[in-house]
This record gives sequence, structure tokens and C-alpha cells, in this order.
Amino acid sequence: MSKPRVGILTGGGDVPPLNAVISAAQRAVAQRGIELIGFLKGWEGVLQNRYVSLSRIRVHDDIGGTILKSSRLNLATVPDAPQRVLDNLKRLRLRGLIVIGGEDTLSNSLLLREFPQVLISKTIDNNVGILRFSNKKVSLNHVVNYFTLGYPTAAEKISEFVSLQYGLRSTAYSHERIIVVESMGMHTGWLALASCMGNPDFIIIPEFPLDYELFKEQLALRYERNKHVIVVIAEGARWKNGGFVSADEKDKDEFGHPRFKGAASILADRLKQDLKIRFDTRNLNAVNPSYLYRSGAPSKLDSDFAQKLGTKAVGLFAEGFDESILLTIQRNNNSFKLGRYPVKELRTIEELHRFVDKTFYRENEYTATREARKYLAEIVEQIPRTEYGVNLKD
Repeated sequence: MSKPRVGILTGGGDVPPLNAVISAAQRAVAQRGIELIGFLKGWEGVLQNRYVSLSRIRVHDDIGGTILKSSRLNLATVPDAPQRVLDNLKRLRLRGLIVIGGEDTLSNSLLLREFPQVLISKTIDNNVGILRFSNKKVSLNHVVNYFTLGYPTAAEKISEFVSLQYGLRSTAYSHERIIVVESMGMHTGWLALASCMGNPDFIIIPEFPLDYELFKEQLALRYERNKHVIVVIAEGARWKNGGFVSADEKDKDEFGHPRFKGAASILADRLKQDLKIRFDTRNLNAVNPSYLYRSGAPSKLDSDFAQKLGTKAVGLFAEGFDESILLTIQRNNNSFKLGRYPVKELRTIEELHRFVDKTFYRENEYTATREARKYLAEIVEQIPRTEYGVNLKD
């Protein structure tokens, strides 16, 4: 009698803890007598029936990226794709499918609601989840899906990049520079917001369009006082008139996202030109860490929960689970636990699209709130909790 089978795929942009999920799933199926099928290049592999048995392939927890590789495929744009995918899954006699991806990858799962799936969110944008704060009282225990896989590692990195101890602050001070650092984040500013743990001077995010004249004056005054400034801007930042700071709207991907071309460079160039009448702007520079945010080994928090999610997903199918859910990470006072969110309640994946709101951002000061720092203090582990006399644990 053949072993029961479970499938697994990774889609969208890679993040550091993907292999940790796969590795944990490998160990879990070995203990339960289940075969694990890995689809190559995400949904593309399911559609083309391209897969490997993961029984004899060694996967390292601490190596970033994904051994199964990845792709961005919108099944809704391919003729008969949902039915072809469903036929392939049934032909392989899979008990269920583990889908690891961001908002776009997970949206394909909603086209296959009748097939059992366990969804695991991963994206450095941290935009899959729900904020539920009632009566203006912020309770972090009520955040549905506290963080997405990959976000803790990327949040630590951007905090380090702008900090005094590990990053650009020391260079900005030494040479009296204004440095504009670009963050990933097409439509949400969670990664840019995380930089607050490294204490930049200003943070610009897509949810709150940039009033350029107001910002320019604040930046100039800060520079004239301190002789160095660090600015973080998300790639999807917008001007007050609604247009992107830098995006090619004619070059969109399968999910309708424009190609972003360098918001930090555009903003730096504009500031350099407009502020040269007040001070020397030759030391006004743009830095874009780009793919460094999503590369390398995962942080401990990322790795630990990647393994818990992979183990839990296999366990559900081993117990006969035959529905579709999103596995979530919930804060439980001073620790985290796994939770479930039923996919059948979702009409579209956008219902799980989490934006930064005024709870976490001061719009006219271009900076994070105290609540944002409390939220991020549970995620960013390695940045010193005090810099420039700011106590992040108060």
C-alpha cells in the first residue's frame, strides 16, 4: 500500500526562512509515514506537473531562499489554470497542499477552495494579517497573524542598516551627510516602519502620501541643527497628489503591480536640487539595499516559527484535515502561539491585506509611534534597546 502524500510549494519573492519550513515538514512526514512532494517554482510547478520527492533531499534550515525555487504566477490569467491545477493535484493523490507565499501567491489558493490547503504567509512586507483594535485601545494580543515569515529577519536588517552601532548613522555623522535609504514595500510600509528600531530621523511610507514641501522644511531644519540626517523611504511611497514617487505604471506584473524604479534616488535628487540654496548638498546620498533585505540566513524568531509552521501543517493533514486554513502567528501575552484563520470566510485575499495606520505612524512628523515600537520590540531582537537616550521598552 502506497504512502499518503502531501504537497508543498513556495511562491513569490523569497525570504530567509523558507527552507526551514520545508525542512521541518520533511522531518514531520518522516515521523508519520507520509511522502512529501515539492512542486518546483511555486504554482508554475503545479500547473506544469513538475515536482520532486523530498524524501531524500537534504534541506538546510539556516540557508535562505528556497530549494524548490519560486515564481510569480497568477492562475486567474491562464486559461483553465485552476481546473488543470486541481486535476494535477488529484492525479497525484495528494491528501493536501501546503502553500507558502505572500498575498499574490495565497490568492491563487482561493481559486481551489474545494482542495484541502494549509496556507503559510511569508513576505518581508508583513502585509498578510488583520489589526483588530476596539475602542481605540491597542492590544497586541488581538493582531491576527502578528508577523509574516521573513519580516523579522528583514526588520532586523533595516534597523541595523540605519543604526549608529551597526549601520549608516556613524557615516552620516562623520561626514555630515543626508542619507536616504530605500525600503521594499510596494503598497504597505511595514518594513520601512521597522527601521524605527534603528532610529532614523524620518520614515516615509505608502499609506501616508508625502507632503514634499512640509517634509523638505523639516529635513532642512533637522540637518541645520544636527548636521546629519537619515531618511527611510518605502519603494511604493507616493506624493501628496497621489502619484508614486518612482514607478513605471506601464510595466506591470501579472498581479497588476507596477515596476518601482528607485524612490530613494528620486527623492535624494529632488532634495539635493531644492536645498542647495540653504547648504552644501553634495553629501546628500541615496542607498538601496534592495535584495539584501530578503537574502541570507533567517533570524532566530523567523527560523523557530518557520519550523513550527511546517511541523503543524503536516500534522494537520496527518490527522485527516480536509479544509483550507491560514496558519497564523498570534501573540499570547509575552510569547507567541500558532492559530488558524478559515479560508472559507474570505471572499478575496485583500480582506487579509494589513496596512500601517495612525496607531503606528505620526503622519506629520514622518516617524513611528510608541505603539509601533512596542509592536516591533517583539520582533526585532538584536538592535540595542537604547540609542540616543531613547528607551524603547517604556
